[in-house]
Amino acid sequence: MASSQRKRMKPTSPDSTAGVFAGNWAALPGDILLIIFRKLGQREIMLGPELVCTAWRRVALELEPDMYRHIGWRTIDELLQRHIGAAAEMALGRVALARAAGQCESFKGRLSYQDLPYLVESAPSLKTLDIEEFGDYQQGTEQLIMTLQKLPMVENLEIYFTYEINRDVKMLRSVCQACPNLKKLVLMYAGSSDLECNEDDFDKEPIDGEIPMMHELHTLELYECDLTGYGLNMILDRCPLLESLHITGYFDKRYIDKELRVKCGGVKKLTLPTRLKPSDRCYYDYVRYYDSED
Repeated sequence: MASSQRKRMKPTSPDSTAGVFAGNWAALPGDILLIIFRKLGQREIMLGPELVCTAWRRVALELEPDMYRHIGWRTIDELLQRHIGAAAEMALGRVALARAAGQCESFKGRLSYQDLPYLVESAPSLKTLDIEEFGDYQQGTEQLIMTLQKLPMVENLEIYFTYEINRDVKMLRSVCQACPNLKKLVLMYAGSSDLECNEDDFDKEPIDGEIPMMHELHTLELYECDLTGYGLNMILDRCPLLESLHITGYFDKRYIDKELRVKCGGVKKLTLPTRLKPSDRCYYDYVRYYDSED
């Protein structure tokens, strides 16, 4: 029979085809690779296709700078899943800033004070800055304020401090002076877990002084603070467009008089601390004890 005389093709083993497919993938035309890479995004490119081979890396480097307009990781879980440490994350951030060619508008990630001058040089049009962990107590604070002064277009700013700020520095006031056009400001001061101490063994960041007028600020979040009545009054008086105010830490509600209550009523979303700082708790316990004795 004709069918029996037909020569059977020898099945091709998977191992013998691996090299062929690998060669074909590496030889994909550059314009096709560019289309694929643009759909992936800068995070996936820097940790995937770019590392496949020299040809793919060459194409990745040809991507337009606007691919790096928004730099940063979506979540901490994404970093953990990819096993990316702090040093590697900071290095990737610097590479992405360089590729943005001055077009970066938002940056999210870890930064040390040594990275700040490069940030100013690489992203002069930055509008959103989210520093997830900022340390370097000795020189970091001064360098941070100098950097913010050189980024006049910043509208959204978030900073997580991992060290206790010198009490001579009023960070909230300094940041507001450096960035008068802010629309959203989030300052997360170091807590007991960052400083590796008990809650009552350190002084939280005092919010008790004046700040400049913030005509555009509509959202303010302050974490791990020691808020006073005067500090709250200043915030409400100097931020006329404030819609959301969230503060955690210590606050004595006895500071709220009738006038301050009216001001608080003008904020759509308001969250204030409910705990007393340790020294105040001791004082009020002392007063209550002697009142009961009488």
